Amino acid sequence: MQDFTVRIEKAAVFRSLENLMTFPFVRAPVERGALQLHGAYFGVSEGSLFVLDRNAKEFIGVRETHASE
Repeated sequence: MQDFTVRIEKAAVFRSLENLMTFPFVRAPVERGALQLHGAYFGVSEGSLFVLDRNAKEFIGVRETHASE
């Protein structure tokens, strides 16, 4: 059940970003590069932050992101 809940919570982040793009005052600056939208998920139970990689369509742990730098 916990895995299902996490998947739904992460899907909500995707949907929120999609919904934001329906507003012209958000879409216009995003399209001209003046605004960037980012998605993130905080896993409370493990105390981990995951940032959405929109190209890969998956959440990457912040530790994983910094480990590759």
